Amino acid sequence: MLDYTFLKIAWWLIMGFVLILYATTAGYDAGVTMIMAFLRKETDRRVVLNTSAPVWDGNLSWIVFAGGGLFVIWPAVYSTAFSGMYAAMLCILWSLFFRPTGFDYRSKINHHRWRRFWDFGLLVSGGLPVFIFGLAMGNCLLGFPFHFDTMTWRDYYTGNFFDLFNGFALLSGFASLLMVLMHGSAYLQQHTEGHLRELARKLFFIFGILLFIFFSIAGIDIALGMQGYTLIASPVDATLYPADNIVSHTKGAWLASYSVYPWKYYPPIIAYVALMLALWANYVRKVVLCFWSSVFTVGGMVATVGATIFPFLMPSSTNPSQSLTVWNSTSTQYALNIMLYVASILFVVIFFYKLFAFRTIWAKKRTITETDLEENEHHFY
Repeated sequence: MLDYTFLKIAWWLIMGFVLILYATTAGYDAGVTMIMAFLRKETDRRVVLNTSAPVWDGNLSWIVFAGGGLFVIWPAVYSTAFSGMYAAMLCILWSLFFRPTGFDYRSKINHHRWRRFWDFGLLVSGGLPVFIFGLAMGNCLLGFPFHFDTMTWRDYYTGNFFDLFNGFALLSGFASLLMVLMHGSAYLQQHTEGHLRELARKLFFIFGILLFIFFSIAGIDIALGMQGYTLIASPVDATLYPADNIVSHTKGAWLASYSVYPWKYYPPIIAYVALMLALWANYVRKVVLCFWSSVFTVGGMVATVGATIFPFLMPSSTNPSQSLTVWNSTSTQYALNIMLYVASILFVVIFFYKLFAFRTIWAKKRTITETDLEENEHHFY
């Protein structure tokens, strides 16, 4: 059986990588459908929709993987997050109902109001989950109001849905929206032509600059204004019992953790360098380089949040000593070990299937045009 500490770190890395894959795949199709809703011409909206239509459902497989992994690997985090933020989770779930129906039903009736209704549904199903995930990340840096009864180990979440909408969390939510809008613009440049590609290029510049500003403001707030958490001591090999930690809650603690773990500097550096490269590639019309630079920008930004709060998973603002960390909220060594083998097989199967699917879909022709829609009226949405 593999070492317990190694398994805890390995699963933290795996779950982080899966969330990055989700953000960089489902992220662009959410961005695409948000952009589509504001286009004036029906033909343009159909072209944009069909750039995402062949792959959007497969992209969501990563969030299923992440949800299952959270349930098995960090059950205390799963129960606390899902029970405490139940209203937010339901908002995400209800908004996602519009996703498959929006793609499948939009073109069933050739009527302006009918199609605009589903355009709005796709806008909501793309934007609302992204915004709420951004809110959650922002609140994760601030800490969640929960604690445990040490007699029964029952968790109590003392906040409510509206508490999530604080200043920093809103900043994170809008930054999250800008991130996927930028990424969606990069994707559209690859798979459209003519005026739509030029429009996507202009949008990428706008969203990229705004994202740079929002990300920088959030970083300054974390470094100078926010109270962070420092794990001073934790029980050795603790499993599912989030007690007996020694945690300090002080201003500038998140930034101070970068000195303790110097590797934390890499994600924000990657995010900034990739964003600058993406903006340059966008300016010189190198669409492939722009897209892949956007991928690393998104990955770097998601990784920055995970790296900043490490080793915390859910800090507790009510009782910091009961914060959930990589060390004290994992399943048993046996469960982590077995699931590592099972998940490795599933991960490889999903990853290579998705590569095969993308290659098959875009191998013959990498772009969709108005002519394609006219010639294959019943093939496209």
